[in-house]
This record gives sequence, C-alpha cells and structure tokens, in this order.
Amino acid sequence: MTRCSGISRVLAAGAAAVVSALAFDMPSRAGFTPEQLAGFEVTHLRGEVNAVLSKQKVIEVIDPEGHLEIVTVGIDMAPLQLRKGDRVDVSLLDGLVVDLERSRATTLSFDREDIIMPMDMGPLKKGMRVALASGTARVVKVSATDRSLSLMGPLGGIHNLDVVMPGDASSGDDLFPALQAGDLVEFRLIQPVAVRIDRVATAAPKAGASTSQPLLSGAADRRTSLKAELLEAFELSQVQGTLLQFKPDQQVMELKSPYGHTLLITMGGGLKTAGVRNGDEVIVDILDGLVVDLSKSSASSLSFTREDVILSEDFGEVRKGARVAMGSGTAEVVKVSEKDHELSLRGPFGGIHNLDVRPGLNGDPLAQLKVGDFVSFRSIQPIAIGIQPAG
Repeated sequence: MTRCSGISRVLAAGAAAVVSALAFDMPSRAGFTPEQLAGFEVTHLRGEVNAVLSKQKVIEVIDPEGHLEIVTVGIDMAPLQLRKGDRVDVSLLDGLVVDLERSRATTLSFDREDIIMPMDMGPLKKGMRVALASGTARVVKVSATDRSLSLMGPLGGIHNLDVVMPGDASSGDDLFPALQAGDLVEFRLIQPVAVRIDRVATAAPKAGASTSQPLLSGAADRRTSLKAELLEAFELSQVQGTLLQFKPDQQVMELKSPYGHTLLITMGGGLKTAGVRNGDEVIVDILDGLVVDLSKSSASSLSFTREDVILSEDFGEVRKGARVAMGSGTAEVVKVSEKDHELSLRGPFGGIHNLDVRPGLNGDPLAQLKVGDFVSFRSIQPIAIGIQPAG
C-alpha cells in the first residue's frame, strides 16, 4: 500500500448524501501509528458554516471555492455557539490517507465510519471522535513535482492528497509514478479535524461585478525572458477538465476544473491540438501558476492587472515565441498551507487562484500570512505543455 498525507475538501454534494455521511451513532475504536500522525498538515482555511451537528462534533463548511467540507471538530464546540451562515477561520489537521491502491472498479464509492481515539496522539486526544472514509475515487489531478493528487469521489467531493514515498522504495509498492488523470483508485483516509475555530466578524465579501478575468490582455508585443531558476520552482501537473474557450491561434485556453472554477491557461507552443474543440473533456499537462513576488498589503480593495508577454528564449519545455500571461494586483488570502508552499487567493472577479509560492522570496512571506490578509502579488499564470482528449 502507498501511504499518503495532506488532504483537504472531503466533501458531499446533496442533502441526503450529507446527512448519511455526517451522522453515525455507533463509533468504533481504532488507533494510528506515530508515523501516520506525523503526516498531518495544519492548514488555515476561511469559509462559511453550512451545518452544525453539535452532538456529533461535526460542522460542514463552504470553502472559498464553493465546496462543502465536512470537518470533525476536535475541540469543545459549546462556547463557539456556531450557526449556519457564520464566517469562520478554521485551523485544521488536513486529512491523512493511510491506504491507496489502484482499483479495478468501474464505479465510484464512498463509505464513512466514526472512531474514538484510544490514546493521545499529538493534537488528537484520547476519546476524540475522528471520521474515517474509504472508497473508490477518480484521479483528476496529479503533480509529479510535489507528489500530490486530487481525487473526485461519488458525492462530488475533491480529495487533495500528498503522497509519501513508501519506506522501501525498491519494493515496487510506490503507486504514484504510474498514476495519470482519469485513473481509479481505492483509498482509506482520516477526514479533516479542526483544532481551532475563530469567528470572522466581517460580512462575506461579494464577488466582483459580472465581469471576468480577461482571456487576453492587449497586444503581446513586449518580449521578455524568464529566469532559469524559476523553472525549478514550477510544479508539473496533469489536470482533467472541460474546455470553455479554446483559442490555439492566440495560444490561450480557459478550462473548467473539477473543483468547479475556471483556469486561464496559456499554451506553451507546439501543442498537438487537432480535433480539440470547445466543450471537450480533456487532460492537460501544465506548469502550475507560480508566485514570484508577494508582500502583505494595506489595501482594502481587490485589483488585478494582466499582461501577456512573448518569450524571447526557450524556458524549459515552453518554446521561444510562446505567449505567457503575467498577473499582478491585490488579493485576499483564503487558505495557507506552509508545508506545501501553497496559497489560495481570492481575486476581484470572485475567482480563487491556487498558487505555488517560490521558495526564497524575500522575508518568507508565506510564514507571515494568515487567512483574511490582503497581499500584493505578481505571478506567472499556468502554462499548458500538452493536451489530449480524456478517455
């Protein structure tokens, strides 16, 4: 079995599915090894409370991307007096996968059971209710660089996983290198556990007007080069989604990801795009977006400026002459993951930008940020280096 860590967004979509997934009256008992617990990552997330089950110590939170996240609460809920509609900042132990293997199944499945911790294990205390999930899911995103996966379950949920190298790498048990978007896997995981919840006093910010991020900026007549060391910080990912706008002549596409939001992706040049059309379900190999400048901002409003540039020399697999989109502006931090060097920013068009932060930025801003902060940023947006129809 391959062991994994670092899950978020264990979700359900539909009232009946949510009720059956949340409520269990007869918890069983089980324990976990210290090695497994060490894989937990503390993530900070801002969202809106959708349901509160005080007896079961479970809340359902709508995350910034609009997903329903089921969170087991590891602290006393009574003083919080949480209600539907409250905005909260949640510090949680991201879920932990303890088993993962390729599946021969042709359908997706999901089961949940609750356990009672038999002993103290780090922030998980004896007697604490912890939720286990298992089933079959489809790979919708795989990152070769940081060994992470995104899985889609049968209830519309997305499971984001960090895959840990097996103890014996020569045993042949490492499933990760062979996985591709579209594969089905069987999993068993511990669902997210909240270790702190802070109420947010401000009203939920509204998305911008009906405008959207421009697909193209003005004429891309400025030629530039990107520093070679930036290439090492890029994350190579494979993501499955639906083409909303596809303009190969202008080297740009808009993809609706399995998370429900859109990705603006420039095309690195030389892609084989014959037969690919708007509305197609595709698998795209991309260099994920990368923040190259980031600082805390005193701004109280959101802004975004996009500039397209033409590469004046080859940049890894992106060829000279390719169009590259640069974004800059101010945004609100809605999720911080220090361990994975990842940041989720809400921009002025209501969209969520999930970005990798290049290690070595001045002042290590990622360690200084918390959800709700405003930041000024400059980033390179995702670049496609391959595209194929989904199976």
